[in-house]
Amino acid sequence: MLPNGERRRRLIGVAVVGFLVASAPVAAQTDPVAEATLDLRERLVDALGPEGVVSMAPDTVEGFLTEEETRLFGEQYITFTVNQPVAVYVYRDDRLDRVQEPFWLYRNGFERTAYAAEAYGRDFDVWRREYGEGEVGLGIHAFRVVREHYFVSVAPLSDGVPLEITNLTPGYLDTGTVELGALTYVDRSVTLDAVSPELVGQALIRTPSDRRPVASIYDYYRLTDYPSSAEPDQIVLSITEDPATSMAVQWRTDTTVGTAAVALWAAGDFDRPQRPDPMIVDGMTAEALSDRTVNEPRVHRHSAVLTGLQPATEYVYAVGSGNGAWSPVARFTTAPMGDAALSFLYFGDVQEGFERFESVFAEALRRRPDPAFIIFAGDLVSRGTDADEWDEFFEIASPVLREVPIVPAVGNHELRPARSADFYRALFTLPTNGPEGVEAERAYHFSFGGTNVVVLDSNLPADSQTAWLAETLGAMDDDFTFVVSHHAAYTSRPGRYYSNLSEHWAPLIEESDVVSMVFQGHDHAYLRTLPMRGGQPSEDGTGPYYVISSAGDKFYDQNEDHAYIDVGVVDTQMFQVIDVMRSEDRVVYRAYDVFGDERDRVIISPAGES
Repeated sequence: MLPNGERRRRLIGVAVVGFLVASAPVAAQTDPVAEATLDLRERLVDALGPEGVVSMAPDTVEGFLTEEETRLFGEQYITFTVNQPVAVYVYRDDRLDRVQEPFWLYRNGFERTAYAAEAYGRDFDVWRREYGEGEVGLGIHAFRVVREHYFVSVAPLSDGVPLEITNLTPGYLDTGTVELGALTYVDRSVTLDAVSPELVGQALIRTPSDRRPVASIYDYYRLTDYPSSAEPDQIVLSITEDPATSMAVQWRTDTTVGTAAVALWAAGDFDRPQRPDPMIVDGMTAEALSDRTVNEPRVHRHSAVLTGLQPATEYVYAVGSGNGAWSPVARFTTAPMGDAALSFLYFGDVQEGFERFESVFAEALRRRPDPAFIIFAGDLVSRGTDADEWDEFFEIASPVLREVPIVPAVGNHELRPARSADFYRALFTLPTNGPEGVEAERAYHFSFGGTNVVVLDSNLPADSQTAWLAETLGAMDDDFTFVVSHHAAYTSRPGRYYSNLSEHWAPLIEESDVVSMVFQGHDHAYLRTLPMRGGQPSEDGTGPYYVISSAGDKFYDQNEDHAYIDVGVVDTQMFQVIDVMRSEDRVVYRAYDVFGDERDRVIISPAGES
């Protein structure tokens, strides 16, 4: 960790960003659709106010468009040139029919056909319009961020002249042929799984899936139910590289509070009849901006790293400022030196359904009321750059996390909708011992009582962490080592495959001989593998187990055909309790459902026997 008082903080903003082609970065350039969207949003907020812009009725946005904006949003989002008269087909996620989006399909002469397609388990209706030779201009995905991006096919209206499609704009668009298994997007491995036979063989234009939110306005703005004040709240401890001698703490206030400090006592001193004055540790303060949260777009986030602590010692602390309000006190205990018994909790995706997660969280703490730390394997919220969702999460979790350090991993939803980890990094102060070239705190490791935990960021390219993972695992000699990654090496949901894990990181993990388990999320169904070696269930029962779990109320189907599955549970919120029992030289892993019923158990010894 950076020494206390030297921690860097970021000014956090939710920005509209340009599209990036998978595997190849695109140079930064002006995006006229993004710029026009920013202007339109500002006008809407000024005209309607925070409450009004959140509850806008359908067609409100269209009524605010200027003629120039109508052309831009309706005809200049995607353009290309054809060498002859053609029929252009737009494949739209049919869930947008309920809100009649995108608006330009209805205004620009497109007609809905009887044709249909399916991709990524979603149904697409198909719209048609004829164009003459020359430029074809299509509009935005939608004024809503949700649903799958449309894609396009083109067919000549007469035979004999080969169709030519040129001047594709933006330049990262790609072409192919409409056929089963064809990729529909340039930046995502989504394939065409069904299509009306009349469309097969047409020229396919692949569009950018990740550009869906560029013009999002409906459902863009949020209201937080838990606004800040001058009183500190959302107090959270987070793990440090050396939890025996340090602890990180972070909290929130409104922007009237400009300084940060922690009052710290050893618990023995605090509990004395003649209590001494606390040690005051100065912290850092930064403004955090979440412009989608319109009733509170700015708050102050404060943080401090408490260093020079004694191992296996209880401390009492309060957070505040030298001239402002102080929080009620809370307690934490540092990790012991050397190997020690401990218990910890692990949760998969919370993401949405916070009320239901509250029940899961409470049941887990009834099972283990004193965990050493709590692992969240990514997707703690659904929209990681929106403050209102974090406010809901902390409302549930901070009463516990103010005394038990959190160990979070970055999920793909931590990066949404602004495709940035900056807001996430402003919330948590985490170890900075990750690989060079990767943003600090996105990958890290620590040891707690001899138990090692390595946290990976599976949103990043594999080579950003592969060498570091090999070196980190190679330096560990404790058999009770755990790895955390949001995406799964051995997936649960049908059709998913993540080469980062399966091809690059899993071989290192399985060759290391120190990893007991890998904790994952993302697939929203519980799965535990058999012990794995070389990508297959091991013949001798040795090797790490891989687990996928979901703590929220969003669920997916599970592919039951995988030979690596030992236990699978669907449509059920789960949590996991892990006991490292040093005196018995084993790990006991238990998985429970929301009702507290044990659904899975594994006992791991250093020899790999279970």
